[in-house]
Amino acid sequence: MNGDTRAVSVAITHALTVAISTVLVSGLIIGAGTLLESQQQNVGEQQLREIGSDAASYINTFDRLNATGDNVNVSVKPEYPERIAGSFRYTIQLNNDSLVVRSTQLGRSVEFPIETETEIGPSGISGADAEINLCEGEEIKLGECDI
Repeated sequence: MNGDTRAVSVAITHALTVAISTVLVSGLIIGAGTLLESQQQNVGEQQLREIGSDAASYINTFDRLNATGDNVNVSVKPEYPERIAGSFRYTIQLNNDSLVVRSTQLGRSVEFPIETETEIGPSGISGADAEINLCEGEEIKLGECDI
């Protein structure tokens, strides 16, 4: 009878070891997935900040150029990535007092205050089609000039 009890004990020990190992490995996989998702969101937000900072810099440069008094038409097409964090689309929106870079898929947006003497033409573009213009010395806008 002692032999039968020992055989059951070994089988139960193996079953418990496999069950505990499965739970631990599953926990590690779930934890790693959560960590990767968090890192992807952080990288995406960092890229939104870099793109917004660069676009705001162009806007400020165009405003200073317009302050010289010359009636100029200036255009720049920065090479921004089509997607951020590998797979998320984004837009750049220019309002009267701010520049907003947003990815609705990522659920993040970054806003930069804009203070210019030159009029701002409220406009928006997708990130891959970025074009920033000073139109005839009258307004700064995203996309092509209407004038």
